[in-house]
Amino acid sequence: MKSIPLGNWNFVSIIVQAIVLVIILSVSLAYAQIIQSECTFPNCTVFNHIPAQSYIAFGLLLLSMGVNVYLLVRPQNVHVPRTVSRIQFNKIREQLQDDEKKVFNEIMKNDGSAFQTDLVRSTGFSKVKVSRILDQLEAKNLIERRRRGMSNIVIAKY
Repeated sequence: MKSIPLGNWNFVSIIVQAIVLVIILSVSLAYAQIIQSECTFPNCTVFNHIPAQSYIAFGLLLLSMGVNVYLLVRPQNVHVPRTVSRIQFNKIREQLQDDEKKVFNEIMKNDGSAFQTDLVRSTGFSKVKVSRILDQLEAKNLIERRRRGMSNIVIAKY
């Protein structure tokens, strides 16, 4: 089942709130007309008087609509991973230590991405050693680790 993007839900919510606002306004005005028509005093001060509860409902609906409009039009935070230029990439790659080169080359053999557990298996290093090497490669901005279930996928930034 496809999920509906948050922006569409905000749009639908704004429409529903506008409909509820119109209904409350029309009911309140009808109520005010009924009260005014039943007023028998010559100096009747109740003329199109809307009950206080309606003002509270208007305020809450308008506040809610404002929040939804803000959520609808605000800029979405898009994560753009930092990448290095090809020249910087090659320069940093040349300066890698032997263990780092071995792990990095294994990543590159798999089209620039590999599961961390596969790197442990293919390099013969311990889990701790691979994790530390990946920390170093990540600090040099050559790779990025992303959580996938119970494991990490390692992606080269090139």
